[in-house]
Amino acid sequence: MSYRTLAFFGILLVVQSHFVTPERSPVDDHKFDTNNKLYKGTLAAFVKFATQWGQRYGQVIEKVIEDLKAEGKGHENVDEIEQLQEIVELSKHLKGDSDDETLHNIMDFDEEEINTDEILEQYADMDHILALVYKDGKDVVKEFYRNLVKFVHGFSKALEKYTKDMSEEERAEHKQFFEWFNKFEELKQKNDVIAQSHMFLDFFKLFKPNI
Repeated sequence: MSYRTLAFFGILLVVQSHFVTPERSPVDDHKFDTNNKLYKGTLAAFVKFATQWGQRYGQVIEKVIEDLKAEGKGHENVDEIEQLQEIVELSKHLKGDSDDETLHNIMDFDEEEINTDEILEQYADMDHILALVYKDGKDVVKEFYRNLVKFVHGFSKALEKYTKDMSEEERAEHKQFFEWFNKFEELKQKNDVIAQSHMFLDFFKLFKPNI
């Protein structure tokens, strides 16, 4: 299970829409140095954000599992409960020995898990499960979205400052980076934080293409 799968529960409830699988940004042939201050600062901030909210969502989902069992639906929803338990376990093991290892844990997911429609199809009564998530973690869901907005906006400001300070030579070397950056900025103008969050993980691939 991936962090995207975990975060899906909260975002789906807040914006009442499904994740759309993001297009993969092309990898820049001239990758950036990972000693870059923007990379290090963004990585540290994201790891803190992801592990904190991963754990909090894990606690909410544990309550959902208890609710399903208390309703006498444990046998009826055995597959759903098993998958929810996998998410709980994920939330407990996101943190690695380093920020880079934690990032790898977060991004190490099966391609099948990116597609929200496929996730939804795995559950016999997703509406009921989402209702339980909202009942058990309404404040967590809302706080998660508020913090997601702050995180994306903070990253966007740092990114704008970084690109503004780049020389013409650097800009010429990293054309694909600027294609990604321009798309990210277009989404900002549309105030589409969810779509920006989809593009965000591709930022790290500009530094580590094989992550």
